[in-house]
Amino acid sequence: MHLRLRASIVTILLLLSPFSAHAGALEDAVALYEQKRYPEARLALEKITAHEPTNAAACYHLGLTLRQRADDRAIEDALPWLAKATELAPKNATYLTLFGITSMQTAGKTRSVSAATRGRDAISRAIELEPDNLDAREALLQFYASAPWPIGSRTKAKEQAEAIAQRNPTRGLFAHVMIKTSEKKYDEAIALCEKSLEQNPDFYPALAELGRLTVASGAKLERGLTALRRCLELEPTLGQAAHSLIHYRIGTLHLKLNDKSAARAAFSSALQLDPQLKRASDALAKLDS
Repeated sequence: MHLRLRASIVTILLLLSPFSAHAGALEDAVALYEQKRYPEARLALEKITAHEPTNAAACYHLGLTLRQRADDRAIEDALPWLAKATELAPKNATYLTLFGITSMQTAGKTRSVSAATRGRDAISRAIELEPDNLDAREALLQFYASAPWPIGSRTKAKEQAEAIAQRNPTRGLFAHVMIKTSEKKYDEAIALCEKSLEQNPDFYPALAELGRLTVASGAKLERGLTALRRCLELEPTLGQAAHSLIHYRIGTLHLKLNDKSAARAAFSSALQLDPQLKRASDALAKLDS
């Protein structure tokens, strides 16, 4: 099940909430989130969680909203709320998946083995509950492909890639992109991205990763720009690069192409969407120094 919010899922969560008398307030907060009015959504959700500390749906959506800040503290601030949501609703695969992804992202920044394994275990439980949850399988693949021995495992990563491919060929190709990227085989990863895009030209994860790979490899820079610009015309799926980060990558590619004016415009666009995106502000400051 995709993590992107859908009205039907929100409705079910609200109906199942033991605090249904206040469902209207949560529904309004979720509407603010969907309108990308994140500061307002955060304030509304903080009020709900203060009055209803055992409302799992409110905790989940507050964590979800905090993640959208995309600044250096966003993931860490979101994690306790997502953890609480899974404690309150331990059989909700959606909550487990996002908590697991967020915990593993935190581990990537802090080098915390315990955070990494907590994320892995949450993702594994989500897959047990929903074997067709491809978001969870992709997250587990990424864990096994990137984690160091002995907790990492190329064999287990490939097992997840095959499981994904059996359920969705396009996402299966992208799963193998992640494996090739973890091996730093950028040319092969780029080729697999292109194959994935042949099947679905608007597959956001492949477009975003193709752009990122061209930044990392320094190859096919113009193709990377095209892919990233297409991302800006699409809605990012949860867990994928936000538009602010896409603008930042576009700026980085323009720098590689020696177009400082276009790079400055891209970094400025990134900061308009997310004033807390430090890498964009640092890049802009360096350009203006």
